[in-house]
Amino acid sequence: MDKPLTRLEVLTRAWPLIFANASVPLAGVIDTFVLGLSGDASDLGGVALGGTIFAVFYWSFYFLRMGTTGLTAQADGAGKLAETQRILMRAMAVAAVLGFAVFLLRDLIAWGGFAILQGEADVESKGADYLLARVWGAPGALAAFAISGWLIGLGRNGATLAMYAGFSAINIILDLWFVLGLGMGPGGVGAATAIAEWGALLIGIGFAMHQLKRQDGLAEGALDRQRLLDPHALAEMFHVNFNLMIRTWTLVIGFTWFANAGARQGTTALAGNHVLLQVITLWAFVLDAFAFVAETEAGRAVGRKSLAALRRTVRMTGEPMLAAGAIFAVLTFLFGEAALTVVIADESARTAAITYLPWCALVPLLGAGAWLLDGVFIGATSGKILRNAGIASLIVYLAADTLLTPSFANHGVWAAFLIYYIARGAALAVGYPALERRAAATG
Repeated sequence: MDKPLTRLEVLTRAWPLIFANASVPLAGVIDTFVLGLSGDASDLGGVALGGTIFAVFYWSFYFLRMGTTGLTAQADGAGKLAETQRILMRAMAVAAVLGFAVFLLRDLIAWGGFAILQGEADVESKGADYLLARVWGAPGALAAFAISGWLIGLGRNGATLAMYAGFSAINIILDLWFVLGLGMGPGGVGAATAIAEWGALLIGIGFAMHQLKRQDGLAEGALDRQRLLDPHALAEMFHVNFNLMIRTWTLVIGFTWFANAGARQGTTALAGNHVLLQVITLWAFVLDAFAFVAETEAGRAVGRKSLAALRRTVRMTGEPMLAAGAIFAVLTFLFGEAALTVVIADESARTAAITYLPWCALVPLLGAGAWLLDGVFIGATSGKILRNAGIASLIVYLAADTLLTPSFANHGVWAAFLIYYIARGAALAVGYPALERRAAATG
């Protein structure tokens, strides 16, 4: 019988994921840093708009990571080795199809994206340079989602660290070369990220093969065509992933709305908001380390049909996550202005970022609950609750922005954004009793 989850175990398993997760937004911070040193506000604004358009498709398919983690953890908790291996195969097949579809449709994506988002002509031109370079990495990025989700579901957090540390290292080195060395600007940033995504995939494939070796190769029946294409398993995968995709779309719409709301305030506000969003992304990815542990353990609890294990997962992962969120908020308040002064060379963008820094500092504290419950519901593959909570919180956010921004300009943009985080956590909290009832009914 598995031992109960402890605080020490959570911290031990979370620290590789903290560094793994931090490496991803760190690459974004370096993108901003090199552009801030070599370019102007239009470069930063271009990457902000181009990145937002790419994110619509990139993060829409993040269900490949989340769904794979939840299904793998549940199969692992139930002791179904062959099924855990089949889950990886199915996820990789879906990732390949979707990744190459995004690549082939890149010109249409760019045209449609810039037709919808608002930006000055120079900003849109530089955004297109970034987007059309970045999209070359889409197939590798989506396949890496599937592999990292599988490794996280099995609790192989060190392997995940290696994948994303490799991504960050490659991206940073190429950023410095392409942008500062060759003067490629936003297009160089996009190219560096695309190459890094393929590098991360190769590292992930190596660890997946090592994991299969530890499992003494493919389990009996893992390649059985009838089981691999089992209608029930495929239906479950698509049902879970479809709900997760809708939930992710609500987040993409929310963050796209935030970027566009900033763009309507002008290039300077857009650039300042983009820089602060990198800070938020950094804290979010760090705190997500605890959410990832929650995903694995909640999935295993559902696989073992244990309500007690589910409750313990929420408690053991929630305590350090909420404490870390409070610490990060204080650090941002105390040291954020000094850091922004060093990172941003453009005076107007720097002034804008510093002006709205207090709003940014509140996000890790107010968003911790949402990130934690995201992990619990993802691990339990409760896609319906995640979908409904995503839709409800998005409606609250759009209403808040519509009411606040006309009167308070960019301060209203930020106030509505914080309300969004609060609404996300509250909506999931409302759905949590249903998750416990589900676990109790199967226990």
